[in-house]
This record gives sequence, structure tokens and C-alpha cells, in this order.
Amino acid sequence: MDSQSFIQQHKTKSLPEIALLLSKHPELDKEFIINQINGLQKAQKKLPEFYANNNIIYPATISIEQCSSEQTAIFKATTICNAEQRRSIKPESIIDLTGGFGVDSYYFSKQFKEVTYLEPNLELFETVTTNFKNLNANNINCLNTTTEQFLITNTQKFDIAYIDPSRRNENQKVFMLADCIPNIVDLKEAILQIADSILVKTSPILDIKQSILELEAISHIWVVSIDNECKEVLYLVGKENNTTPEINTINIIPLHGKIMSGLKQEFSFNYSKEEITIVEFSEPLSYIYEPNTSILKAGAFKSITKGYDVKKIAQNSHLYTSDKLIIGFPGRSFKVNTVLPYQPKAFKKLGIKKANITCRNFIDSVAQIKKKLNLTDGGNEYIFATTNCNEKPILIVTNKA
Repeated sequence: MDSQSFIQQHKTKSLPEIALLLSKHPELDKEFIINQINGLQKAQKKLPEFYANNNIIYPATISIEQCSSEQTAIFKATTICNAEQRRSIKPESIIDLTGGFGVDSYYFSKQFKEVTYLEPNLELFETVTTNFKNLNANNINCLNTTTEQFLITNTQKFDIAYIDPSRRNENQKVFMLADCIPNIVDLKEAILQIADSILVKTSPILDIKQSILELEAISHIWVVSIDNECKEVLYLVGKENNTTPEINTINIIPLHGKIMSGLKQEFSFNYSKEEITIVEFSEPLSYIYEPNTSILKAGAFKSITKGYDVKKIAQNSHLYTSDKLIIGFPGRSFKVNTVLPYQPKAFKKLGIKKANITCRNFIDSVAQIKKKLNLTDGGNEYIFATTNCNEKPILIVTNKA
């Protein structure tokens, strides 16, 4: 049996099972096969186009874990082109300064005339260049070098530079761009010498307001979620200082697993207007709204009330309410059945045994609530455990609107 036959035959098995089976086949390359099967299993949902191509070679686990998903890579490639074209500029060239597994470069190649891919790790570089050939991505120029070395020797100009800094230590949480590598804060001016603008991708864990302070000249920010899971934050950096960039929150809801045929929940705001927005508070009315994770990450806690004519339940609860159903609210909508104090005796009278519980600014955790109220997960009831504007813990019992 050769390696490819083994991979195709056993690609759905767990890695411990694979290791056991390989012990019976000493003639096969164990490390290669485990990498391929691990890569295929991760790519099945994360990179379906790569998964469907039997010629793709997968590197070590960390490169797969760190790379963009197909969904976010498509979003980046199309969105950045559209954003630049709104300035009457049709971008044709882009350089990916932190190439990695090459997912972003590949999807950039579908939108840009010319793509340059950088990767300092020789083994990963060779794997990715082979993959580009197998994907017929013939407009990608590949260079085995670091961002810093390239900036010293390069004479070429690009429309856009893309950079995805990583944590210096994978076991350490990082909250500032200056603590990532490459250090985009230090390199920004040098990159803007070779590109008209920079698209910076960061993990959602980094603080957006801190990143604005560090990068200074930002025209647009995109906070991107897929199926209500915040995946990344994108910053479009130019040469002119801007302390109040437009912030676009995006939640992409794939339809039948396909991003391009899915739905988008979008909401835009900026921090200057957010600060001066006056919020109305109210006890829970007929409907309750929970903003999607992109809005919560971006901090549009006040602006959303003007965008959709809703009132806030309490200062720190980040739940919203209205008498009439707001169609198209960017998040989840619920019909209120009853509101009661957080008291087990009062709740017991409702006869609810199963429910889906969400905590917002509450004294107990979900596990503690389930224990006190004798509840199990599931069912059609959705209970929001929160604190009202009088600082009282309450339970809002709802169904999906």
C-alpha cells in the first residue's frame, strides 16, 4: 500500500487509530501521513476547496490552525477590492507579507491581477508553492524570505500590502499589536513606502481601540463573524491620520454551509458617535434582541439603539427591547413570554424543565442557574438571565421570534 492509498482509505479515522495502523506499515512515512490526515480533517469544513483537491499537501498542525478559513479569505479578498474601488482605485497588485499556508494569497489571486507571497520557512514555502501549482494559481509570485528582509531589498510597488501578525509566544495571550510578529507598528512606515495601503488582520482578542491608537491612520475596520463566531478584525491603514474610522460589523450566516449563498448581518458606526449617543432604558417589552458577536466585540452598545429604534434593558446587560418586532435586527430576536425575579420558587410555577440559558451581566453562571432552577439544556424556551435598570436580577423567558 502506498501513502496516498492509505490516506484516502483511513482519512476519517482518529489520529491515535492512524498511529496504531501505521505501526503495521513501517515502509510508509508516518509523519507525512499523519500531517495529511490531520490536515484533511481540519480542511473539510475550514477549507472545502482545498479538501476537494486530492493534490493538496498539508503542513504541520500549527499552520492549518493559524490560517484563514475559506470563508474569511473570500470575504477579505472581495471586500478589500470593493473598499479600494470606492475610492476610484482598482487595485491590481497585493503582497501577502505573512504568507503561511497561503490561503489568503490564493483567494487574493482570484481578485487581483498579481499576488506576491512571502514565507521564511523553507519547508512550508515549498509545500505552498506546490499547492499553488496544483490549484492553477499562476499569478502568485512566491518568495522565501521574511517581511523585514524583503522591505530592505525590495524595489517593487504594490497597491495593497496584507499582513497577519502572530503572537510571539503561542502559549501567551497578546492584547497589543506591538507584541506581535512581525511588529506592524514599527514596520508600518516602511510598508507604506512600497504599498498605498495596508490591510492588517488581527485576532478578535486584540483590543480594537488600542489597535486604532497603535496604527493611527485607519480608514475602515471590519469585525468579521461566521455564523455568530467572531473570527478576525481587519484594519485598512493608509497614509493619512484618522482617529475615527468607520467600523463595519459583519456576521455571515452560511446557507447550506456555503458562504457565497449565505446571509449577511451588517451594521456600521464609529466611536465618536457612539460616545455621544443617548440611550433610552426600559424594562423588557414584547421583544428582546441579542446583538451578534461582531457588534458586541466592536462595542456598538449605544449606536445600535439608534440604528434599530430599540431600548436598552440596562447599562451593562447589552440586551435590547421593543414593543414591535424589528425586522432585520443584526442578531437574534425573541418574543417575551414572561419576566420574573430570579427566585426558584417563582420560576418553578412555570413548569419549565428544559431551556436554553444565556447570561448577560448576571450574578450567577449558566451552570449555577441550571442547578438552582432544576433545568436541563434544550427545548424551545430561551431564558435570558440578566440585571435590569434597577440593578435587580431577572429572568426573561422567551421563544425565538
